[in-house]
Amino acid sequence: MDALLQIKINFAVYTLVFIVCLVRNYNFNIILVGLTYLAPLVPLGMTDANIERFLIISYFNLIFGVIEVVIFVLTERPEDIVFDKSYLQQLIGHVLPIVVALVGLSFVARATQTPVTMQEAVLVITLFGIGCALRIIAIAQLGVLRFKFNIAFREQQTLKTDQLHGLMRHPTYTAMMLVILSYALTTHSWLASALGLLTAWFGFQYRIHHEERALKKQFGAPYETYQKQTPMWLPFKITNS
Repeated sequence: MDALLQIKINFAVYTLVFIVCLVRNYNFNIILVGLTYLAPLVPLGMTDANIERFLIISYFNLIFGVIEVVIFVLTERPEDIVFDKSYLQQLIGHVLPIVVALVGLSFVARATQTPVTMQEAVLVITLFGIGCALRIIAIAQLGVLRFKFNIAFREQQTLKTDQLHGLMRHPTYTAMMLVILSYALTTHSWLASALGLLTAWFGFQYRIHHEERALKKQFGAPYETYQKQTPMWLPFKITNS
């Protein structure tokens, strides 16, 4: 199939899924998430020189974008969205850096004219696939009561400390960093990769700082014990986290 036609199909499929998700659960958070992956799918700017990376980024944003908007449609509740000081702080400190990283890396990658080698393609697709799978599994294990855009606690919500969360405290964020790493490598630029990864890492660390403070306040000693025994990002300890 012609690459430009495939990119247009990817854009159309994602747009349709996004619209259906908004009809199902219309709220600001889902709009923000949806637009983050829609922007790099716009089928403009492709040339014979950048066609390979443009197509990779198109598929990445289609696949991961659908995963994300569907997840948020299933887990978001109207009462979770309160435009207060805490929400705005998370929007600026957590969400904005990750959006900037994803969109920025996408546009740099899809404009890159360096041909994609077989080794590079295998590496980025493998990292992307592992990240997507880990993200879905971790959120499925976490459940709709615990996973949410905002830092909020629902009735009957309990502390999750087993399965993937028994290996690391934030497997959903680890998964997303793997996906962002695949975007970064697709740029074929050390500078763009470093800036994108550092920006995303800052956003997640900001979220983790505030999230863990809220978890300590909500669950007390059990969470503090879990925090001491379980690494933050990886299923093994590198330094004290």
